[in-house]
Amino acid sequence: MQKGIQMSSYICEKCGSIENTALGGYWKNLRDKKPVMCSECNFGNWHGEFPKEHWSKYGVKQLLEWEKRNDGSMINATEYFHRKGLV
Repeated sequence: MQKGIQMSSYICEKCGSIENTALGGYWKNLRDKKPVMCSECNFGNWHGEFPKEHWSKYGVKQLLEWEKRNDGSMINATEYFHRKGLV
């Protein structure tokens, strides 16, 4: 995730990468009650709009802080980390 770019982000439930809700199929998967996945896990290739980064680059604390801002910066960190037993 690049500094200065505001985007609605989530953590891919399959590979743990940080993805944009508009690019990875987040809303469709959520609607269809399927795991929310990044573009690569969902469609077979990364979109290339920004570099693919794993959540661990930022860490649990940072991503939970972004989610607390409630501005869309991160929308599923609490749920993801609870499922993984990290919080």
